[in-house]
Amino acid sequence: MSRIRLFESRDLSEAERLTGLTLEMVTALKRHGRWRRTLPHVEPLPVLIWIQRGQGRITVLGRTRGFGPATAIALPPGTPFALVPGTMTEGTLIRMPALFEAPLPDTPRHLRLSDVAVQGELSGLIDRLGRHGDLADPPAGRSALGRVILLSALVEREARKVEAPPTPRPAQLAARFARAVEAHLGSCVTLENIGAELGVTATHLTRTLRETAGMTAAAYMQARLMHEARRRLSDTDAPAAMIAADLGFSSPAYFTRAFGRETGQTPSAFRAEARRVASI
Repeated sequence: MSRIRLFESRDLSEAERLTGLTLEMVTALKRHGRWRRTLPHVEPLPVLIWIQRGQGRITVLGRTRGFGPATAIALPPGTPFALVPGTMTEGTLIRMPALFEAPLPDTPRHLRLSDVAVQGELSGLIDRLGRHGDLADPPAGRSALGRVILLSALVEREARKVEAPPTPRPAQLAARFARAVEAHLGSCVTLENIGAELGVTATHLTRTLRETAGMTAAAYMQARLMHEARRRLSDTDAPAAMIAADLGFSSPAYFTRAFGRETGQTPSAFRAEARRVASI
């Protein structure tokens, strides 16, 4: 765990130190944009997920695990994951500020917090952080910064109490596969190409992903590609034809057909709906 760079630049305001800090609810009740969490994707910032109630499943580096209440999940930047909350799940996903070198463990951790006092401490910190107010206001910014530091310290303290269990060999291969998918996203690489890079056959990868994630390796690659396509259609103004080319599709028409099979919509219809929902 790297040391936090709190005051390496005294010219930065509290708001600038907290750039990237966002909190969002984890719930199955969200009707629009669920694909942002339920399909494999990465976040550029460290992520902390706190599940207070309910259960669900999370796929991290190609390995799916269930989670229950009082679970904290820490993910380093760039870790592929997909989060599927159950119907009664209540929790929070926090993107930690980019100013910190590594406020969370440098490997993914899945922590079940049995101590009620620790649960209350973590829930209270997150609740107050969610009501931080205007970060441009120095007192509010300092309060939020302090709570982020306390969150980091609490997660590190709890992670040290329990040694990370050894990763089974199939999960090790699944993790290498998930990282290879990220590295080659949009490069027209095939499952056979990735298998050759990892020193295994495509059949072995498919068998492994079925075991670790309940899906085929090809399905994982397609899900990751479709998340990126939806993200670019929703969050950028790039033409669909440009997105198709960037993601390795041979033609805009092929992209439209593939996107329609996954979503039931054309790229333009999906973009229009995403913009409409965002404006509400």
